[in-house]
Amino acid sequence: MTEILLFLVGVAVSAFGTMVGFGGGVFLVPILIIFFQFPIELAIGSAMCALLPGALVASIFNFREKSIDYVVASLLQLPAMLGTVIGAFLVAYIPVLPMQVFFALFVLSIGIYMLATYRKVQTRQRGMMYRINRMPTSFIRKNHPRHLAYRLNGSLMAFLGLCTGVIAGLFGIGGGFLQTPIMIKAFNIPSQIAISTSLFILIITSLSGISSHYWLGNIDWNQSIPLMLAFAVGALLGNILKKRQATTSRKSSERLIGIGLVLAGASVIIHIFLKYEF
Repeated sequence: MTEILLFLVGVAVSAFGTMVGFGGGVFLVPILIIFFQFPIELAIGSAMCALLPGALVASIFNFREKSIDYVVASLLQLPAMLGTVIGAFLVAYIPVLPMQVFFALFVLSIGIYMLATYRKVQTRQRGMMYRINRMPTSFIRKNHPRHLAYRLNGSLMAFLGLCTGVIAGLFGIGGGFLQTPIMIKAFNIPSQIAISTSLFILIITSLSGISSHYWLGNIDWNQSIPLMLAFAVGALLGNILKKRQATTSRKSSERLIGIGLVLAGASVIIHIFLKYEF
């Protein structure tokens, strides 16, 4: 009975994670610890394993739909890998717990902001981000199959990628759930491109995470393989639901991402309480 329930939970988490571009790991870890009594290290290792097949399945669909921006993925993920190392190094020098609480509240506030503003009509921006995206190192990306175009500042995107990596290394959580809103709100990238690109980035993140946790002995394949299967099924379901969502509007995508950020912030708070045993 427990195995069936765990499988169903994995499918649901993966489907929602696929729709919002987070993958679902930030939601899965607290669930495994609270409801299935996983040790925290084993929960993180199992979540890393589960993310890989889900990201692979989603990326196959997104590749066929021509909705992945590989340039954006490189600009975000390569600096993020360096940032992860920096964040892990900083743990020894700064008080992590207050920053974790601040970060969780920050994520919650972003989620609430997206939920409060997703109905607003997009207007042509003339503010700071508009000017930054027209400074040197800016360029226009065109997605011809989907008839989309958007302007990026490569230096700023790489810097934000570095920041998400530092967060991942410093707080011991994935930074993927920040990359999707960054792409949408900071660079005005269409939501479906942002979600697909974030899921593609997750392939690299989960591969490196699996390698690290396997070396640390935090992976039990008997428990991880059923979750990996569940996340693959959930990714299939998520892509079906995402296609239906794509026929509505960008607003529905931003609303789901806002909900995802609120849940992610709450998950981070729960993770902190479990980690420090308050």
